[in-house]
Amino acid sequence: MRTARTFVHVLTPFFILLAFAAAAVAAGPGNGLLGKWKMTTPARDAAGSVCPFVPEMMEFFSDGTMTLSNMPGNRAPFKTDLTPEERQAIETRDPALKGKNLLLVKPVPQMEWRSTPMVYDYSVARSTLTLSVTGWSPATFKRMK
Repeated sequence: MRTARTFVHVLTPFFILLAFAAAAVAAGPGNGLLGKWKMTTPARDAAGSVCPFVPEMMEFFSDGTMTLSNMPGNRAPFKTDLTPEERQAIETRDPALKGKNLLLVKPVPQMEWRSTPMVYDYSVARSTLTLSVTGWSPATFKRMK
């Protein structure tokens, strides 16, 4: 009986710490975006043209910045946790984005988040990232190892 009680007392703090670590990872910048991604399916318009606003490769960093293959040598700020004011500004500008998971990227660091032209609807499922730009088919990416 005493061994079981000791076992519970020793493991309880471990499980609490593990739960906090999992929550921190889930709530961190990018919600699963961190790492390097390579395009597997490009975004296209109705005529079949490839979208110039979606890069072939991206890498997201824990400091809230990312690199894009179509903007070499530049580390751009990104964000997925919008304030209510930012969300309202984006959704007013593009009603198709209402209620979507949004990824914002600032091509110019001094720009206000609500003004950025780089707005994507995104989702991450396992090792697949899907990015959508209004007016284009979704682009898909695979996580690089």
